[in-house]
Amino acid sequence: MQRPRHAPTRHAPARHAAETWASSSGMHARVVGAVIMRDLQTRFGTGYFGFLLGLIMPLGHLTVAMGITLLLGRPAPVGSDTAIFLTTGLLPFIVWLYGHRQIMLTIVQNRPLLYFPGVDIFDLFAARIVIEIVTATLVVGIVLGSLSMIGHDVQIADWPGFTYALMQAWLLGVATGLIFGTTSTFAPIALLIGNLLGPLLWGISGIFFLADSLPERISNVLYYNPLSQIIDGLRISYYAEYYSSFYSEKSLSTQILVLLTAGMALIPVTRKVS
Repeated sequence: MQRPRHAPTRHAPARHAAETWASSSGMHARVVGAVIMRDLQTRFGTGYFGFLLGLIMPLGHLTVAMGITLLLGRPAPVGSDTAIFLTTGLLPFIVWLYGHRQIMLTIVQNRPLLYFPGVDIFDLFAARIVIEIVTATLVVGIVLGSLSMIGHDVQIADWPGFTYALMQAWLLGVATGLIFGTTSTFAPIALLIGNLLGPLLWGISGIFFLADSLPERISNVLYYNPLSQIIDGLRISYYAEYYSSFYSEKSLSTQILVLLTAGMALIPVTRKVS
């Protein structure tokens, strides 16, 4: 007498797919964690001194900016504290610059890791992105804390808006870093252009001035520089008395989204080239 056959379980394929996805995600998470540890050791060394030095370097940017402003003899365009005014311009610039530069160099510095099985280009970028958001958070805390310790009155009018502006600066750094980092795999000159962006945007993004106070024909050009918009948005959040017609949340979000989408779209292209 034959045994009755059981009907096949309909949920098996779905369960198998879920297990495969979980296994793949776990593997990528382990790879990203390993790359993070390697990056930290490579950039900061095995001790705490290198790590702390990397975090306090932004204070050097503030010192240079203060020196330039004092030499020019210009008062702060808004507020009564020149150091605070410069900080509201420098913080988003530094968050963008450090993220942009480190993410742009991801493939150049970690290309040998791609020869290991299971390591993907996306893992390398993901590791750098995680490191940069942690580093940016620490840098912001150190700069604001240092200003408070030496006697400056740090009073942020709109904390959510202030934090949001810094997140936009970080996302912009991720976007431009991805674009120039991926493009450099088939056009090495992209690294040179990406490195030149820092000095260029240092002078024209609004660190030393208010974009809203510029002549209309100049501000119309800077309107399409997302970093100028971010700096202006952060100052709106910091100063309760400051209002700007230059800042446009819709335009800024669109620019960042377009750049971020372009950077992500270039990753599969880079995977094929590499």
